[in-house]
Amino acid sequence: MSRVVAHQFGVPSQFLAYEPCDMPAVDAGCALVRMQASPINPSDLIPVTGAYRHRTTLPFVPGFEGIGMVMDVGEGADRNLIGRRVLPLGTAGCWQTWKVLSADWCVAVPDDIDDERAATAYINPLTALLMVRTLALRAGDAIGINAAGSAIGRMLVRMVAAAGARPFAIVRSRSAYDALQDEPADVVREGATLPPLNAGLDAVGGVSGARLAAAIVPGGLLIHYGLMSGQPLRDAGKAKLMLFRLRDSVHAMPRAEFHASMDKSFAEIRAGRASCSICANYPLEAYRDALAHNARDGRQGKILLRP
Repeated sequence: MSRVVAHQFGVPSQFLAYEPCDMPAVDAGCALVRMQASPINPSDLIPVTGAYRHRTTLPFVPGFEGIGMVMDVGEGADRNLIGRRVLPLGTAGCWQTWKVLSADWCVAVPDDIDDERAATAYINPLTALLMVRTLALRAGDAIGINAAGSAIGRMLVRMVAAAGARPFAIVRSRSAYDALQDEPADVVREGATLPPLNAGLDAVGGVSGARLAAAIVPGGLLIHYGLMSGQPLRDAGKAKLMLFRLRDSVHAMPRAEFHASMDKSFAEIRAGRASCSICANYPLEAYRDALAHNARDGRQGKILLRP
């Protein structure tokens, strides 16, 4: 068994290590999952830097989403899970050969969803799904979406359009502008004048988030869910501000509601609205190469680690 792990906080490319580790015990109510694939997400790397050190316990194994197969379960857990492909969710730890977790956090993967789509079926698709649900969209609503060229930005554009609203996809670069021309959105460059918006989805914060907020009609909802600029959102204007964290939302749900929400996430993937392209696969031991690829400018698609 092996894992990629941080024993101290710092720059992930320098402070993550690949090492052997012991086989974990399978306690009552738990499942033992043989990991097959896990993507690199910003939420995996940020805790390694120490940004959340007050709630990150060392040693820390990244990987908040991925796919694997249940090989064993502890006393009291559903034995029908054995041999099933699952998403082992609710905690980090997917960047290792084996993961043990509470069996009720294992989400069974439908047979028609392949491993690559399943490995990325949680963080971006479910975040987009829950935020769009929160907007309670009406036909014709104008919705601003910044960082719209990102994987989740594209998902939001498609889901908002599918609900009958009008997405305004805000992008920074010319390449992102060109890449979104086939999406069901009005594509605008960052800094351009926006029309009055009924609501907005902010993944950037800083100046971009403030510009988006300023275009929202008084009392309209601004959902702030990311900080890609590294700068806080200092001014929400007259918009009603809501902070969204996927972890908080799913941990507050009854497990039955969570599993039902994941079923809807799979449905969005089938419909093509929440699919995510994969640009490369790396074995777990080549994690440094994978991190370097993940950091490349212009990268299109997710990087998967294969334990």
